[in-house]
Amino acid sequence: MNGTLTRPGVWERWKEARQVALLATFEDSATGTRVKEFCQRLSRHLGPQCRLIEHVWLFSTFRLPELQEIAAEEASTSDLVVISAHPGPSLPDEVQTWVELWLRNKGDRVTTLLALLDPVPEEDHDPVQAYLQTVASRGNMAFLVEAE
Repeated sequence: MNGTLTRPGVWERWKEARQVALLATFEDSATGTRVKEFCQRLSRHLGPQCRLIEHVWLFSTFRLPELQEIAAEEASTSDLVVISAHPGPSLPDEVQTWVELWLRNKGDRVTTLLALLDPVPEEDHDPVQAYLQTVASRGNMAFLVEAE
């Protein structure tokens, strides 16, 4: 399901829970800034009564299997998983390996997957977005995209 994160159902569910566990992973400093700005907007919207628990990982840290496993466990207990990336033919192999670990650990937890992506012209196909949409479908997750 594509959409925007301002959908009232998602926001309201998190506000009522008074706590949101978020795992974000990003490609580089530009995509990391995008994650930081998103987290600030989310925190402001949810308000001071809702605690935002953030775990943030750089893609390259997933080259170490031990860190992949830690991040996969954190993602499996998260309400929102954010992946911030540039367009390309695919996500790096270590990120895809982490995704597989996460999906194996996820279970039935209700999770939203948010892709923070660079804009691409409508006529272009973004393989990264297509891959993440498939991941969301496999994990029975809501899938949202925010392209700046």
